[in-house]
Amino acid sequence: MQLLLNTTSPYARIARIALAEKGHANIGTTVVDPWADAPPLLEANAAARVPALLTDEGRPLTESLLIVLWLENRKPQPSLLGNDPTGTISRAGIAMGVIDAAVHTLIGRKVTDPAFDESPVGLRRRRTMVQGLLRLEADPPSYDAGTPDLSVIASVVALDYVRFRFPNAAWMPELPKLSSLAARMGSHASFETSFPRA
Repeated sequence: MQLLLNTTSPYARIARIALAEKGHANIGTTVVDPWADAPPLLEANAAARVPALLTDEGRPLTESLLIVLWLENRKPQPSLLGNDPTGTISRAGIAMGVIDAAVHTLIGRKVTDPAFDESPVGLRRRRTMVQGLLRLEADPPSYDAGTPDLSVIASVVALDYVRFRFPNAAWMPELPKLSSLAARMGSHASFETSFPRA
């Protein structure tokens, strides 16, 4: 298998962590620039988005959560859905909303205006990030040991990504529970090796 990724993409990071937790820590990776329409990426995904996973059969799989679904189907244990699949998916959905809002804010800056953050749409995206993170703080995913579930993965990826892309943002709320979880997972191999780097 081969994973096409960008080192800062939160979506690619979710796929990388999930693959590692399912026993594919040493999967081959190719770093691509989605903005440059890299030919290998376009061949795997016409939308030119990362991640794109090329299976051993040569079939491309795209979208991080669909890759997770494929992994769960292919190898049910260890499960990324934990002991409470509904709670796991609910929290993961909130975290994905945070990630989407952060990514779309950056895209808004790039394609429309560097001042996008203060536009009505930019402010709505910011509200989504803040409210989503506060909801996760109020009902944080738990991690004891072993394989982290999808809510842990997505929540930590969301928090790390927002902090990476919006350092020292005055609007960032205090998040002691999520921060503690992120610090704890930071030493977990799959999280440490996939931490976003510019």
